[in-house]
Amino acid sequence: MHSANRFLAYSFCLTAFLATGDVAAVNAVETMPLPCPQRCRTDVAAPVALDETATVVVACPDETAAAWLGAHFREWYGVHAPKVRADAAKRVPPGDESYTLRADPSNGVRIAASSLAGVRWAAYTLRQMAGVKRGTFKIEGRVLPSLDISDSPRLAFRGIHLCWFPETRPQQIERAIRLAAYLKFNYVILEHWGTFRSEVHPWRNWPDAPCTKAEARRLADIGRDLGVTVVPQLQIFGHASLARGGSTKHATLDMHPEYEPLFEPGGWMWCLSNPHTQRVLRELIAEMHEAFGNPPWFHLGCDEANRPPCPLCAEHPRAKLVAGHIAGIAEFLKARGARSMIWHDMFVDAKDPRWSDRDNRANGTAETAAALDLLPRDVVICDWQYQGNRQDVKKDYPTMEYFRSKGLDVCGCPYGNFKSFRPMADALVKMGGMGFIETTWNTLSGKGGWERMYALGAAAAWGTAAKGRDAFANALRTIGNDMKAGDYRDTGVTSWQTVPESFLK
Repeated sequence: MHSANRFLAYSFCLTAFLATGDVAAVNAVETMPLPCPQRCRTDVAAPVALDETATVVVACPDETAAAWLGAHFREWYGVHAPKVRADAAKRVPPGDESYTLRADPSNGVRIAASSLAGVRWAAYTLRQMAGVKRGTFKIEGRVLPSLDISDSPRLAFRGIHLCWFPETRPQQIERAIRLAAYLKFNYVILEHWGTFRSEVHPWRNWPDAPCTKAEARRLADIGRDLGVTVVPQLQIFGHASLARGGSTKHATLDMHPEYEPLFEPGGWMWCLSNPHTQRVLRELIAEMHEAFGNPPWFHLGCDEANRPPCPLCAEHPRAKLVAGHIAGIAEFLKARGARSMIWHDMFVDAKDPRWSDRDNRANGTAETAAALDLLPRDVVICDWQYQGNRQDVKKDYPTMEYFRSKGLDVCGCPYGNFKSFRPMADALVKMGGMGFIETTWNTLSGKGGWERMYALGAAAAWGTAAKGRDAFANALRTIGNDMKAGDYRDTGVTSWQTVPESFLK
């Protein structure tokens, strides 16, 4: 056994502190997200063993929690895994995701939570705070500082939105899902850009699309085990090309022009007046929903749709046509046990002075905005915000408040303005918003700041401060080790160090 002095300089550089609401004080801890400062004490001068000699006691009404923790300790730590013992004690913190984590030299390590979800979050906090024993050639076990943590999230729905392009490798998607769980997101919105390989309508994806049904099930199972629900997304209105507009690619019409009647001229939108459109979309949605394990949510997209040039669509009142199309699919999903989610921008009029600036991303017309009142009230509005000036701290969110006033559940979805992530989460809590969905769009495959989106988004959704680059690098490396990454491209924030990503795609 190594002396306590060798433990004091371990790599996470923990220092002793007491936090009771002072966010600045919490910055001493290298965890992501930091514990929401209900109570968080650490003391590196009193280390606690976390190795094969230790037993972690778990108090949780869910009888599977101790078994889950034991299995994952063995996966993470191998021969140096601590043992796990279930405790029949009934005193657990209130709240589905709350937990307490205590460690001291006399009593060892104890976790208490009212659910498996809370035990998972405690395990990820513990794992991030555990440092290796120093002065050895290879790992010979880990240690914790003495701890007394009481932690819980501020928002119940904490999601991250990922885009799966043909150039995005499946390993990147798996890593992104695992990382989401590790940073205590509990939902991943997975938008497929022609990458889901349909067996019902194989013309609807790019050739050799990487997300087969088997791969979808595998990713959903990984997420479920780690505490993340993977929510598939399929565009049912605009973005029908399943490709970025500037590319002029079209996942269907470039390879299968015979299906042109299903789309508006140009292919950017589905033709909503064609009765086959609704049928095809329902069949695609059912296939995808089943492949991902029938999650309780499904995202239908619906952003950035142009005015239809189709003469058949032009014969219908626009508001009724759009609302009827979305409502029909929402009711279909409801019968499958899932609530529908849609992007917000087509349901606010771009000419309305209340949100005509680009910060609020109003892309609709008076007609599509009128469709909002015709939608089922259980459809969730996902209000995405770009904010062009990244130096401004945006504190008012009129579109989100507008949707709430209409009796709709709202998720705030930030992107580029990192300074506004926490204020958006604050606004959601104040207005009774449903949740927070961090969007990453096209950044996951390269150098686009996605690591900051993960780190700052996780912190804002959980309700605490964010840490810096080293903490994220530790988290990313840990996930890579879990995946047993053997490819250079599957390490770090970028696939390559010196060659522009655009040259390699």
